[in-house]
Amino acid sequence: MIKRLTSILLLSYVTLHSLNVKAQDDIPYVKMLGEIQYLISNKQYSKAYKQSQKYYKYLGEPDFDYLLGISALNSGVSAPAVFAFERVVEDKPQWYEARLYLIKSYITANNLPAANSQALALIHNKTASDRVKTAAQNLLEISQNKQRVNARSFNQSIEFAYGKDGNVNAGTSEDTILIPNLGEFLLSPDSKSTDDSYVKLNYRGHYLHPIDQQSALSVGISTDWYKFSELSQYDRINTRLSARYQQQLNNTRWYVQAGVIPLLLDGELYRTETSVVGGANYQLDKQLSLFSAVTLGHINNSFDEKLDNSFYSLNIGASYMSSSWLHSVSANHKSEIASIDTGDFNARNINGVYYQVTALLGQQWQLSAQTGYQWIEYQDEHPLFMQDRDDSLLILSSSLRYLVTKQLAVQLALNYQDKTSNISLFEYDRFDTNLSASYSF
Repeated sequence: MIKRLTSILLLSYVTLHSLNVKAQDDIPYVKMLGEIQYLISNKQYSKAYKQSQKYYKYLGEPDFDYLLGISALNSGVSAPAVFAFERVVEDKPQWYEARLYLIKSYITANNLPAANSQALALIHNKTASDRVKTAAQNLLEISQNKQRVNARSFNQSIEFAYGKDGNVNAGTSEDTILIPNLGEFLLSPDSKSTDDSYVKLNYRGHYLHPIDQQSALSVGISTDWYKFSELSQYDRINTRLSARYQQQLNNTRWYVQAGVIPLLLDGELYRTETSVVGGANYQLDKQLSLFSAVTLGHINNSFDEKLDNSFYSLNIGASYMSSSWLHSVSANHKSEIASIDTGDFNARNINGVYYQVTALLGQQWQLSAQTGYQWIEYQDEHPLFMQDRDDSLLILSSSLRYLVTKQLAVQLALNYQDKTSNISLFEYDRFDTNLSASYSF
């Protein structure tokens, strides 16, 4: 009895909504709609979808498309559901139930931007009822939550490199030094420049966890392991650990980041650097952006407390991106303050300017180059050389990268440093070259 009454009501419903069909097709059309609606009301969605596929000549009729969309959506076939509800909404934009189903279809098809757009349009529609707006708001939250889940990512890469370092210990090329009041001394091999070949293994991992549409948390790790052929005392492991919170406000991305960098030298902890960074990136347009950052930190040296210091740094810059080129210029100031009075001769101010360019040479080749210059002023007289130390450092680097596959790449890198000083012991030049292969997953 109840099923018969339901059939009568459904037939009445589709009769009232089937006004675009030619008169001679009214009876079979209404009967067909009633059959499909009956199957849907009994949750026989797959059977209803198969039944509706027999009547594709009615595509474009809002009532037929509406039932087709419901049966397809509940049968797990999202694409036909999307097309069906899009046709309904285009023909009858005030049919709010169809628009809600369209949002559901977009979510199922993972077209989340379209789902958000449709939901927001309904929420701000003046003629939609509160019930419809509430339903749209719920669907919007589902869509945005799915976006956040989809945006979660964990990326990793490993890199193996073989290289030659022309000055492993950053030593001088001089054979002797002159120490005031003491005379000339012959330098030991440990104080002179020494070259050696090495192998390097790098691991990087990065996890991104969106909180909402504008904010996210991320954690990262990068570890470099160097093994030298002969100079094992310079074998080292350098690890960077960081945690970051970022917030997007209009065209500006604000962030705060905490990090720790332990350095192990020949198997023993040599120093640990901790820092907190606050910064912002402002997007002027699609190509030009500005960036700035302030860093506060501390370095604890396990071997010599005179090398302990606290520091702060300021960094500003701009980047410009075109279809194949990325240019970046920046300026930096860093001030290191010794932790104990006897280490004041190691306190220093560093001012630097830098330029970096990256070019895409086709789909697989990438060329990068960087140049920088630093002015380094020490804040107290050196106890041995009895004068304030004044250094400058020229930095040049370039790399050519070839993408073998989306995951596998090979790279040739060249790095050069030229340091000058008013104290010859601290002057050096250094050339490092390496060939590497990396795999991302």
